Amino acid sequence: MISYLSGQLLHHTKDGAVILVDHTGYEVIGLWLGRLAIGVDLTLYTYHYLENQTIPRLIACQTKEARDLLIELITVNGVGPKMAGRILDSASVSSIKSAITSADLDFLTHIKGLGKKTAQKIILDLGKTLVEATSSANSYIYDALKELSFDKREIDKVLESLDLTGLSESSALSLVLKSLGKKS
Repeated sequence: MISYLSGQLLHHTKDGAVILVDHTGYEVIGLWLGRLAIGVDLTLYTYHYLENQTIPRLIACQTKEARDLLIELITVNGVGPKMAGRILDSASVSSIKSAITSADLDFLTHIKGLGKKTAQKIILDLGKTLVEATSSANSYIYDALKELSFDKREIDKVLESLDLTGLSESSALSLVLKSLGKKS
């Protein structure tokens, strides 16, 4: 399975682009690629699947976190790889996760091709999982801020608005504290 590509955007296609990697062109799906200039160097996390059980396809994601969410979305009955890719093309990973965990049906149903029933399935199937994952990943932030008498709702609100991906615990905590200070 191809899960990572690093190369140059050779040309755009209807659904994505062709990425040149060591004299080999890989066609990848991702509408967001259409916003990039030809010739730009890219690092992509990909998801490989078979369309109609015969045609190999690659969906391109900008980050490992995005690919992980794509894989989570595919576990939901009625959400295939193309729909999961379309969901990721619609907004940032943190916005999508926030919409799922807060049961924001309007946000999800405004994504082209995503109906109300499927959006509800996504919320039911992934909402609790994403909340638990976020809570455990940020438990050190909750613990530290509760010691400083911050309310869980205040902390949740700030965490929804920030992307802490790749930050050390101290950097993440510092950023959250600054954001909480601005809200006071």
